[in-house]
Amino acid sequence: MDVDERVRITKAKYPTLKELKLGVLKGEYNDNCEYFTRGFLWKTVCMNSYKVDFLENELQPIPKPGEAMELSHTKQDLTKEAVSSDPLSTGYNSEDADNILDVIKMDVDRLVIDPIFQKDEIKDDIIQILYNYDKFTPYKQGFHEICGLIYLELYRDNINNEKIKIETFNIFTSLMLSVVPNFYIEDNLIGWCISIFNKYLKLTDSALYDFFIKTHKIESQIWLIRWVRLLFMRELGISNTVKILDMFLCFDYDISKLVPFVIIISLIKIKLRLVECEDNGEVLTLLLHYPHKEFTNEEIKELVDLSIKLHKAPENKLGEYGIALNKRFHKGINWEKMKDIDRVRMELRLQRKVRGMLKMK
Repeated sequence: MDVDERVRITKAKYPTLKELKLGVLKGEYNDNCEYFTRGFLWKTVCMNSYKVDFLENELQPIPKPGEAMELSHTKQDLTKEAVSSDPLSTGYNSEDADNILDVIKMDVDRLVIDPIFQKDEIKDDIIQILYNYDKFTPYKQGFHEICGLIYLELYRDNINNEKIKIETFNIFTSLMLSVVPNFYIEDNLIGWCISIFNKYLKLTDSALYDFFIKTHKIESQIWLIRWVRLLFMRELGISNTVKILDMFLCFDYDISKLVPFVIIISLIKIKLRLVECEDNGEVLTLLLHYPHKEFTNEEIKELVDLSIKLHKAPENKLGEYGIALNKRFHKGINWEKMKDIDRVRMELRLQRKVRGMLKMK
């Protein structure tokens, strides 16, 4: 079924933006549907919800060596943030206008999420998008991977899409309205890790909080930086990330509000592997190499639904919800009595010993 027919059926099934977004959040409209089109979904939501709708002729060309370019976008009121720190330890200052284009080109050359990024014309598209976006928000390493992910999904949706460059720019700009202020400005990220993530982790699963912060002395920002700045791409994988983004974009609140709960739920899922770690090196390795698989659409919906539930829950109920999540993912343990990780470790060892004795009989 070609993309035009998929769009036609989608519009007939979901004639309003509200119905389209609800269809996604209810798990009805996803890539299991024969007529699903991620490109149409992302474009429609971003244009109508975020009001970002630049035109192709508003993108300035990539300047030639030695050519000075002054960009002036007036259609959208996008504030250029003063960002001086690196997102993923890049070692350069993105405010240096003399070398920013070279930095973008170098990062795009290293974009290996799909073979299409070996094509010069596609590289040029990504470079032009990031070069223009830099005039709103100074370029940071990590932008190229998120931009590349969006471009890739639009390309897969419609390989003959003549508007793929400007559509990628608009979707990327819409998504980054929430991502950049929270996760790409150093002071804001540190504040988010301490006042938002740590707070909700402690309220939801105090044993895990103590395990990271008190036992192993691992500050959240050390490992969270990659989780949040690349929107789970490294930890959960590209196929899972795009499915999460489908639902995030249809969530009628700042998507950064759901991010801590997606991570907390993901941590609870590997809690029994975490407790087996002998030192903070092993813990960090597990956090930075999260053991993921490709989730079904039902599993993605469950993850996002649970995140929304935690987000909307009164803070004094998060502990109860945390116990329920532990029971859901790890059966056979009395989680009400497991106030610290050491007790969990002892319980696991006891269970293994009992199973071993039963096998010997």
